[in-house]
Amino acid sequence: MTTGTAAGPGPAAQARRAERLAIAASLLESPPPLEELGPGRVVVRAGSVVHPSRSRPVVRWELTVDAGSGPAPLAVIGKGYRKGGGEEAGRLLRQLRRAGFDHPRLQVPAPFGFDPVRRVLAQEEAPPTTLRSLLDGDPGRAAPVVAQVGRWLARLHGVTGVDVPVLVEDFERGKLTEYASALAEVLPHAEDRLRSLTERTLDGLARDTGPRVVTHGDFQPGNIHLGGNRVVVIDFDRAAYAPAARDLGHFIGQTLTMGASRHGSLDAATPWVGAFLRGYATAGGDRAAVAAASTYVARTFAEVLFYRLVVRPMRDWSFVPAWLDAWEAALDGVVRSSRP
Repeated sequence: MTTGTAAGPGPAAQARRAERLAIAASLLESPPPLEELGPGRVVVRAGSVVHPSRSRPVVRWELTVDAGSGPAPLAVIGKGYRKGGGEEAGRLLRQLRRAGFDHPRLQVPAPFGFDPVRRVLAQEEAPPTTLRSLLDGDPGRAAPVVAQVGRWLARLHGVTGVDVPVLVEDFERGKLTEYASALAEVLPHAEDRLRSLTERTLDGLARDTGPRVVTHGDFQPGNIHLGGNRVVVIDFDRAAYAPAARDLGHFIGQTLTMGASRHGSLDAATPWVGAFLRGYATAGGDRAAVAAASTYVARTFAEVLFYRLVVRPMRDWSFVPAWLDAWEAALDGVVRSSRP
């Protein structure tokens, strides 16, 4: 089995990282836009870079805000949209909160304002704990929380009257073709199998003729934050009208692969699958979407393999046979896995 290299970052990579850090740090040179908070005295106490990026840098401000009843601490996240879209992202958050996602238990962050010069959207900081972090221990213990996450998604899929684009018709075909071509280059011994898996996945996606709903587009444990009884979902940059099963399959596929990264087996997070789908269905989620989700699980396995073998190659590729088997099993309608 081919393996990635163990070489550290060279001068070019270090220069790119320095550039990304500088771009993010530049957002901290002025205070966050807070026009939606209303009048009040704001003092910036500290600022830090959360995520350096050329196109989507993320920073954090620590503030005190005095609206007349005394100073109170406030943490604000600033997300840069250097290629555009920040104003639309803020509008979507406002629309979702008006549609019910300011609920005490099911939420999206409150937007505070958008600076068109820096192209930075300021928003409420989500709770620090992510659903992904619960995979580090015994995933089975988190099943009740995962069921609540399923209920959050069912509510999103029932939302109407919000501004999101329609998913481009050939989006999935283009992405899967890209993944398959790149994977065939690094896994030449599996080229025929990859071609078959890709064709079967595309056929399955084409058969999903269910209604288009508001989808998150990157619904996975890293974008789901937990605080007390609250589920707060962030990062709606890929939101679109698309098949509901797309969010379901993406969550399941990402959950299984994240669990495997921590515990060495795609079986590790399987207790989450049933809990998630039960929560979704009992909250009124589309049952046809549940039935179609396995094809999107297969699509997500292809995407994760692409990123782990091509974009950011891992050193140890011994997991690949088990993941190819799981991709095939998902196409057979079985969300299961085999141990490497």
